[in-house]
Amino acid sequence: MRRFTLSVTFFAWLGLLALAPARAASQSSTRVDTIVRVAQAPVHPGVATLVEEMSIGVADGAEEYMLGDVADIALGRDGTMYVLDRQVPAIRQYDDRGKYIRTIGRSGAGPGEYRSPSGLATMRDGRLLLWDTGNWRINVYSADGTTLTQWQTPSGSSGSSSAQFSRALLVDTAGVVITRKTIFSRDFNNRPTVWVRFRSDGSPIDTIQPLPAPPEGPGLSVARGNAWMSIPLPFSPRRVVVMSPLGYLVAGFPDRYAFELHQPGGPIVSVRRDMKPEPVSRAEGTEARRGIEARMREMDPNWSWNGPDIPDTKPLYSDLLVGLDGRIWIALAPEVGPRIGNTSSSMGVGNPGGARRPPPSKEREPSKPALYDVFEPDGRYLGQVQVPARVSSVVRRDDHVWAVAFDAEDVPRIKRYRITWK
Repeated sequence: MRRFTLSVTFFAWLGLLALAPARAASQSSTRVDTIVRVAQAPVHPGVATLVEEMSIGVADGAEEYMLGDVADIALGRDGTMYVLDRQVPAIRQYDDRGKYIRTIGRSGAGPGEYRSPSGLATMRDGRLLLWDTGNWRINVYSADGTTLTQWQTPSGSSGSSSAQFSRALLVDTAGVVITRKTIFSRDFNNRPTVWVRFRSDGSPIDTIQPLPAPPEGPGLSVARGNAWMSIPLPFSPRRVVVMSPLGYLVAGFPDRYAFELHQPGGPIVSVRRDMKPEPVSRAEGTEARRGIEARMREMDPNWSWNGPDIPDTKPLYSDLLVGLDGRIWIALAPEVGPRIGNTSSSMGVGNPGGARRPPPSKEREPSKPALYDVFEPDGRYLGQVQVPARVSSVVRRDDHVWAVAFDAEDVPRIKRYRITWK
């Protein structure tokens, strides 16, 4: 990679938000160096594929092997898999070969029970954590599923914040527990995400606020009486911000194929790759416009287009994710499949390809394989990895991927894959 250094001035990336009472701490201006690295030839030329090593799930059979809505997967130190099935709801434990071991907890409000689970993770000492936003607490279990304690988390019951999504809990490599919350706004383009951090005993540390955002282009809006809604312009690039398990934020810029590593106490590392944008075809633009119009007219039958035209080119990538090992996965072609839509960022915000319902005007198109650029945590370009169609990746670590795969009848199965580099 070519490397050079420049200096920029902007607000400090780490903002503290008091947990009780909740208020934003002041951010001071500071001078930060930026190291720019331009990706050269990949370490592994060609496109790597995933080879299946293990599968869990049946269409009909024992209840513990029938899967519904797999919201998250956590890995134990011995290869144990903890699977959060939000449809049951249940946490099921399997060994590294996929054999069922036990079910942990149950629906409810008592010790070890859960109402609306939004994330699953394991501690370095083997403890299992479940963030339950129905009871607004983190349940703590031993590795064998025994209920140990619970940690209260800041509530979003006022309606000003929410965590009603999957994969919103993370334990970083320093043992810090991190939850992700979205601050609600009627403006779809202005819903910031914050990351609340806890020590390994459950005591709060701080809240990390979003990075200062570049100005976003105008979206589309609709109003009817006191109701109002805005949505982003189709094919418009939107910055992505993800929390890395290495303990810092990673910001992605799909408009120019760049991502930044915001490591506290050091320079920002900006990794870039030269690519040409793909044009938006006339058919794609027309279909996107029809879908937006149909959606907006559900609220106001007389709505007419009130924003800028659909862009001529597409963003250079659709999403950015970070594996448990800190590797950065850039989605060139996003994962699309039944019941998952386009994938959304793990521990992230501002995803340009986030889960969206299909346009009402037509059926969802057949799924296609996804394609990722994969980088080491320091920005070194490893190469490209293809994910099979109808597969939703959940956990990435080293050269392995744990995912939910859907068969022709949309029956989900959990699979572990190994990356086979060319």
